[in-house]
Amino acid sequence: MQIKSHEDIVLIWQSGQIASRLHEELRNLVKPGITTGELDQAARKFISQHNGQPTFLGYRGYPGAICVSINDEIVHGIPGERAIEEGDLVSIDLGVTYKKRISDTARSWLVTANGAAACDPDSTEAKHKLCRGTEQSLYAGINAVGNGVRLREVSRAIQHVLQDYKLGIVRELTGHGVGFELHEEPTIYNFDTGIRGPALVDGCVVAIEPMATNGSEMILLAADEWTYKTMDGSLAAHYEHTVALWDDEVFIMTDHTNDKAAQAFGKGRGV
Repeated sequence: MQIKSHEDIVLIWQSGQIASRLHEELRNLVKPGITTGELDQAARKFISQHNGQPTFLGYRGYPGAICVSINDEIVHGIPGERAIEEGDLVSIDLGVTYKKRISDTARSWLVTANGAAACDPDSTEAKHKLCRGTEQSLYAGINAVGNGVRLREVSRAIQHVLQDYKLGIVRELTGHGVGFELHEEPTIYNFDTGIRGPALVDGCVVAIEPMATNGSEMILLAADEWTYKTMDGSLAAHYEHTVALWDDEVFIMTDHTNDKAAQAFGKGRGV
């Protein structure tokens, strides 16, 4: 577990602001007919305009700046010529490097004739329930973070929500530490492994990222050797935030609307 200084966390927060605003930019572009490659090009341009670098591009040979996973694709969908269609469930995962500090974040959207929409909190439709439950499990995990808290408690909080929604928990893919590298220790499971795991302490920065399905938990790796898909063809959703623990408080780094983090790490703060 690599502990970050206040200066490190300020830079990770700045990276996270670019990433969060990029998600909003992409949400405005997601509509029937746009290709995943066009979204990737827009992401590259946005990150460059904000003096950052796309963390995913070239990582272990990955060819895109973002991951765009559709319907039964869970994560690591490679952008290309595929056009998004009305009714699709689209998950976008992205990372931004800013001044050598990294943030990682994912969101899922439901595609309507008018563009991308968040899940309806009142809908009983399966895809809305899937997105709602997965997103709520993310915040349950974040709310479980605290100084001295064992990682098992974070994993357990995520699992409880996913089970309450009767969703399939993707167990092979996990959250992780982040900040200096894209993937650092510790590993953050989305279910209770029965192992306590290390305790979180001030200076920890982690990416919490539940992935769930509305069917089986079984997954497979596609022929492109990047894209993970559900084995039974069921829909999948993916939500992720980079979170920092500092001064016994928890801060979401990848939400540009989060006033608490902005007050702690935004402009005007000494480092």
